Amino acid sequence: MRKSIQTLAASLLPLLFVLPVTAQTPNGAKEKEPDPLTVLYNQAMQAKDWSHAVTTAQQLVEQKATSLNLKLLAYAQLYSGSAEDALATYGRALDAAQLEKPANNQPISSWKDGLSQIYIGKGNALLKLKRTPEAIEAYNQSAELASNAGLAYFNLCAVLYNMGKTQDSAAACRKCVQADPTRANAWFVLASDLFADLPVTTQGKVQASPETREALEKYLALAPDGPHAADVKAMLEMLSK
Repeated sequence: MRKSIQTLAASLLPLLFVLPVTAQTPNGAKEKEPDPLTVLYNQAMQAKDWSHAVTTAQQLVEQKATSLNLKLLAYAQLYSGSAEDALATYGRALDAAQLEKPANNQPISSWKDGLSQIYIGKGNALLKLKRTPEAIEAYNQSAELASNAGLAYFNLCAVLYNMGKTQDSAAACRKCVQADPTRANAWFVLASDLFADLPVTTQGKVQASPETREALEKYLALAPDGPHAADVKAMLEMLSK
């Protein structure tokens, strides 16, 4: 039943559609209209026109080398297949973010979330370059900073699962679903981790643990037609009553 999980796809696609891509505004300030270049960048990314996205993001960085603009450039570079360039740009984004850190008497949660997103991207670039231990370290750094560490912990549990470290993966999955119970794929990975170690009964059924059954049922409740639905149903069929 064990199958490899495409961690990069699971990690990068939500970043494209969920993370903010407009310039951040100070607390209490009115939001400005998106920069025309940012609009063009979004359009290029959604059209999967990676080279145009890279060019547009480079223009944004030339305009102002903020951590956000550098992060956008790194996303595009990574999607375009330039993982080494993306990793270098994420390094620049981290340096820029340190210069943007709010003063001691200012709210810091938004800044920490932005920093955590850079570490997620850095981890994705390192993973693409097959520098897995460093990727794991980056995901852990993201989890420490994020107000909701669901994505960082999901990346960790998926990477550890693909490495065959089911116990470590299960621990990361538990942290993921605690932070974000709606992340269906985390329930699937958790179930797969647990399923691999379940004993088989004399009737040929797998002796279920309550946690395994719950994880399988949670996945189906959240993603009844999801990519792992058939596997989940098959595992449920194999469980003893």
